[in-house]
Amino acid sequence: MRTNYENVLLVDAGDAYQGRTEEQKRKSEVILRSMGLMGYDAFCVGESELSFGTEFLLDAAREEKLPLVCANLVYNKSGKTLVQPYVIKKFGKVKVAVIGLLDDVLVLPKAQAEYDSLVILGAIETAQQLVPQVRKKADVVVVLSHMGFAKSSKLATDVPDIDVIVTGHNPGVSMEARKEGDALVMMSGTRGQYVGCLVLNVSPEAGIGSHDSKLVPLDGRIRKHDLVESLSNEYNELEKKLRAEKVSRQKEESLARTGSDQYLSAETCKRCHEEVFQKVARMTHATAFQSLEKSNSDGLSECVICHTTGMGNPSGFGGASSPGDMKGVQCEACHGMGSRHTRDGTYGKAAQSSCVGCHTEDRSPEFSLQAYLKRIAH
Repeated sequence: MRTNYENVLLVDAGDAYQGRTEEQKRKSEVILRSMGLMGYDAFCVGESELSFGTEFLLDAAREEKLPLVCANLVYNKSGKTLVQPYVIKKFGKVKVAVIGLLDDVLVLPKAQAEYDSLVILGAIETAQQLVPQVRKKADVVVVLSHMGFAKSSKLATDVPDIDVIVTGHNPGVSMEARKEGDALVMMSGTRGQYVGCLVLNVSPEAGIGSHDSKLVPLDGRIRKHDLVESLSNEYNELEKKLRAEKVSRQKEESLARTGSDQYLSAETCKRCHEEVFQKVARMTHATAFQSLEKSNSDGLSECVICHTTGMGNPSGFGGASSPGDMKGVQCEACHGMGSRHTRDGTYGKAAQSSCVGCHTEDRSPEFSLQAYLKRIAH
């Protein structure tokens, strides 16, 4: 973006990380470090950013020089905001204000006692008070709305003088900016799959003259940042080690729970279903784990579980030494353990419920079960 455009405002509407475990905390540190390297101009605090406490968040933000914003997350006793309510960035003669807002119905994490001292004020009411004040100082007003699309649309109609709203917290995906009231609303999805690009032609005298927008997929065409990739690879290797230890424990627990039930391998299925086996072998499911290896994501447990077969089960995927057909989504990943195979039709039907377990809205925003089933019918 900075190569193509002289003046770039880089923002995030929250929920960049989350979790409770030490492994997830380490991943969060990598994410915040990466955001610091990318030079974000504003980062709205979502409820997930409080997963490991305010001290963790604020210390990391200072270390990485991340400008946190949220106008309605305040300390209960003093009424002071946890972070600055907004920032103002100057591009030539044009001033751009960025305000952060958190949905006031969200429940803050209760992992530590400190959360009892934080409250979320009404988002619309806060915006109605703050936006007119900020408008006097800026030519463009941007709101990072950690409220989802529906409430962001209401914000646009209830609070005039907002020029741009960037949605967070399950915002959905839109290929271009939507006009809601007087505001342009951008929805760029979750999980770092896309970057929303909104190009504004602005002058201090006339404000926004025209705009263009697009959704940029973060795929293989985007050149990787060397240091960010190094951080990612380092975390990936650590995750592999931790996952191996975790899978070992899970296998012991699973063996006690499932008894003699086990995964038999796709080769076993092939004995009776040769034609189906050959068709499935040509599908991307069969090479799902290879796609993780190519992107150095084969250490990320949240990815691996949907790109392998039987992860955590004694007879399923357990790491690099696992049988070849466990490194991918083979027959039993969808239908269940081969030892549970029946001939009454229920074994085949079970596959449909397996699809939606991995193809969720945030992982596969364009997924349609019926259309998908037609593509893989066998």
